[in-house]
Amino acid sequence: MADFGNEGLAGLYRRAGSASTVYVDVTQDASDPRRTGTIKQRTVREALMSAGAPEADAVVIVDLLEEPPGVGGSVSRLLVVREGAVEVNELLPGEPLAELIASYGPVPGLIPLLIQRPRDLTYVVAEVGRDGGEITQFRLSRVQPVVHRAVQGETEFLTKTPSEDDFLANGRYQHHTEEIWKRNEALVAEAIEEVVRDSGAELLVVTGDVRARQLLIDALSPATLKILTVVPTNTRPGGATTDELDANLHRHIASILAADEYDALTRLETGRNDGLAEIDQAAVIRGVQQGQVDVLIIAPQAMDDATLIALDREPWVASSLDEVLGAGQLGAVPAADALVRAAILTDARVVVASPSELPPGASACATLRWPTLPPS
Repeated sequence: MADFGNEGLAGLYRRAGSASTVYVDVTQDASDPRRTGTIKQRTVREALMSAGAPEADAVVIVDLLEEPPGVGGSVSRLLVVREGAVEVNELLPGEPLAELIASYGPVPGLIPLLIQRPRDLTYVVAEVGRDGGEITQFRLSRVQPVVHRAVQGETEFLTKTPSEDDFLANGRYQHHTEEIWKRNEALVAEAIEEVVRDSGAELLVVTGDVRARQLLIDALSPATLKILTVVPTNTRPGGATTDELDANLHRHIASILAADEYDALTRLETGRNDGLAEIDQAAVIRGVQQGQVDVLIIAPQAMDDATLIALDREPWVASSLDEVLGAGQLGAVPAADALVRAAILTDARVVVASPSELPPGASACATLRWPTLPPS
């Protein structure tokens, strides 16, 4: 599994040699999955051959597409293969952007990835019970958990139903049991605080026993409470479904990513007044070349068939030979791919927007790290 934070993407973009990229809808057709898969593999091979991809890449990609996605619902697969070696094999749950996109060239076509997974968000799921809990840290770029911790608290007298009623009569047993629960959830809260602090998580989802959730929330710090959402279900018992938890996670992650885009577009609008934003593509290219761009906001659909020159070192991208500045030329590539690559290689964030979200006539915009206006 590739790491699709900026660092992982930059490593992918720096690799030499042309690569075959395929983005394809791999949603299973329940009525006839084998026939559908065969047709899709043939279509992918034809598209790759038409793009100029080598046979070795096509064979590997078609073989990979024989693997079932292993997840239900709508899902697409992004594949990058270079000289027969697999560099990306990524499942992207959610409504596919297209039936098939295939390309071959010096810059992999990763824009579908940036649309469906704009950044490598970290989140934490805590499943709690009266005896303790399990804490799992995830990143969007990884299928497997990054961190998993189990917290085992005291288990004696966990229920409030003793066989004898002498303690219950005077309330001491019930009080003692409640104190054990509080101590257990304090241990879970301490572990959660450590995982959230160390990971920089932006979302904490808590599920589990209702009383355990209440006690845990009472023990969390104000900072952690700000990123908390509670799912009112218990996923810990054997056989319990995670459907509600999964749906809640998807909704909250989508909300965070949508807020990112809204913030970038807001900064674009306000930054135009103080020289901290550009909406002209030529100015954006200059900003990327100088490492001045903080957030690149592009609408690939508005770029049509425009191309830019991809370079093997700084300034990473050029619109003409005059701007190459001695760097090696990788070739002319789609303008959106070239700009995204240069932005990632200068540690800028990328937001893919629709043309209607950008100022009229704009196809590439940017917020800047320092202003372009002269001091007043």
